[in-house]
Amino acid sequence: MRAGELRHQVTLQSPTQARNAFNEMETTWTDVATVWAAIEWRSGRRYLEAAQLNAEVQGVIRIRYRSGVQPYWRFKFGDRYISILSMTNIYERNREIQFNCKEAQD
Repeated sequence: MRAGELRHQVTLQSPTQARNAFNEMETTWTDVATVWAAIEWRSGRRYLEAAQLNAEVQGVIRIRYRSGVQPYWRFKFGDRYISILSMTNIYERNREIQFNCKEAQD
């Protein structure tokens, strides 16, 4: 992976379960690390759900290898949140992780 490709700063976030004032379980997100990433958006679509028009884009995010990253985490990119669909340790060499992701847009 060439350093010049990593031109976006993203924050990895992990979910944390906590009880709120009404004793209900609530998911909050904790920042784990801010890393440099390569982001490539590949496709987008608009769809109708619950009588509402929605949009989402899908793409790939690549970062340098980090141990401990889980596929149920997410990325924060500026004020946008990007869900991880799957992740791959490229060639199992512990140098690069590729994430297939989607971002729901309002």
